[in-house]
Amino acid sequence: MESPVFHMILRSGWIARTIVAMLVVLSVVTWGIIIRKIVYLHSVKKQNKRFRIASASVKTIVEFDSPALSSGDTPLAQLGRVAAFEFKRILGDAQSYTGIKDWSFFIENQFSLAKESLENATALLTAKLDSGVFFLAIISSVAPFIGLFGTVWGIMDSFFEIGNQGSASLPVVAPGIAEALVVTAMGLAVAIPAVFFYNYLIHKVERIEQDLDDFKETALSRLKREMMSLLYGGNKGEAGQSGKVL
Repeated sequence: MESPVFHMILRSGWIARTIVAMLVVLSVVTWGIIIRKIVYLHSVKKQNKRFRIASASVKTIVEFDSPALSSGDTPLAQLGRVAAFEFKRILGDAQSYTGIKDWSFFIENQFSLAKESLENATALLTAKLDSGVFFLAIISSVAPFIGLFGTVWGIMDSFFEIGNQGSASLPVVAPGIAEALVVTAMGLAVAIPAVFFYNYLIHKVERIEQDLDDFKETALSRLKREMMSLLYGGNKGEAGQSGKVL
């Protein structure tokens, strides 16, 4: 059975067909983003949960870089590798520097550098999570106006036919009005899923970003505690006198 909507689109002018084509492209892009982000965020959430469970039992922050924990590409695993790298860097700097008299200043300075590195890594991971979602907001805002333009054009076409034929009968005005309504409906069909899934995906992204922030704070706290334990643990006086760690 031939669809009357499809038939009206074929009979419409080139402006209406161009608008319809634009809305079809936007619809394909919208659903492509939606499906890709849902699959990706579901995978990230699952892998992050697995990493949190595994990382809860590690004895030292260096183990965040172990193959068992860092093999995945999950954001938490990447953040864990950054934390482990910073811990190793600080220990390497402490062992290579000699003549350090104020170890508290050294620790605070190194901790500030590690904090900045973790914050930068978190920002990059957050940007990756947000990628694509912003386009849904753009599409949800633009699609109704594209449909509205088609609506106005169809009504203008109807009034033109009324003036051209000197009649306001149904056969004269119906094609333009039908064209306007079809384009309006298509604009809404694109915008509604874009708005719905934009809010849905933003909620999912915010949950993962909160996990990243929580893990970042935990890693920073653990990094400072373990760093001070190794630098001061039982040898604070020796460290201050010789400039060597442990």
